[in-house]
Amino acid sequence: MRRDALPRVLLGALISVVFLALVISRVDLPAVGAALGHANPALMAAALGVLVVDLLLRAFRWRVLLAALVPSPPSLRGAAAYLTIGFMANAVLPARLGDVARAYLAGAAFGTARLATLGTVLIERVSDGLMMVLLAALSSVLVVSGVAAELRDLQVAAILLVIAGFVGLGVLLVALRSGPLARTRPGMLAAALVGRLGTGAAALRTPRGAATVVGATAAAALSATVIWALVLAAVGLTLSPQQVLLVCSGTALSLAIPAAPSSLGTFEYVGVLILTSFGATAEVALAAIVLFRLSTTIPMALVGLVVMWATHLRPGALVEAADGQPAGSARA
Repeated sequence: MRRDALPRVLLGALISVVFLALVISRVDLPAVGAALGHANPALMAAALGVLVVDLLLRAFRWRVLLAALVPSPPSLRGAAAYLTIGFMANAVLPARLGDVARAYLAGAAFGTARLATLGTVLIERVSDGLMMVLLAALSSVLVVSGVAAELRDLQVAAILLVIAGFVGLGVLLVALRSGPLARTRPGMLAAALVGRLGTGAAALRTPRGAATVVGATAAAALSATVIWALVLAAVGLTLSPQQVLLVCSGTALSLAIPAAPSSLGTFEYVGVLILTSFGATAEVALAAIVLFRLSTTIPMALVGLVVMWATHLRPGALVEAADGQPAGSARA
């Protein structure tokens, strides 16, 4: 990893340690273990089944985006395979650099331009972000009681942060198209880069493509919500659909907070904060978060490792691809 990324990595690690310490200091760890031991295995198995559906939905969406770039798009199986590599990379690399690694490695495998492939990944992230902002706003209106003021403040801050990011991106794009910045060499280089990344949005330029991407994004958000409902029920938490929606969208928005790989610490803090506001004990809430990790992050990471082994990709390929090195050099 490049040396200039070290401060960002250290800052993310520090933030994760602080939030994780806040969570652990408020719970009785033996009680968390007891809650984990009493989790319903049938419901956890069902959550894993829904996870497979979630993966296929996201692979289908990515395949639609990639199909607009090349005459022969990858199979659904191929798209799903590189998605798992990206998920696994995000579990070990900071700042969601696994998305960059996925784009570079998949670009080499599928014969698509690397920056255009990265553009498709950015479209995924923007789509998911907008969907979660919408669901968070909707759930905050529907869940009018039982929500702590601290949680509401955190939720509003997260929504505003995401909105500010999108507004800032829009202002930058306008500045690169017109104005003094557009006539400078850095501005022209940035505009060219944005243009190449924007190629990844080609599928959105047709009504059918845009509708397919939006529909798949909404379906993936629904599958994630169902996984949360199953995990919560497994530890004995029965919440209303609106409350589960708030848990799903709130924890998803926590991923925007800079942190260590997999948003360790921040994800747990936000999840425990939401669930305790609904009456759950901190121990049961943390157990639910741990089970959600066990039923989503770890299975995807393990499948990603298997795919890397099957495609003869060495572990260092992830770091090289995340640093923007030619994907061809990533193979052993």
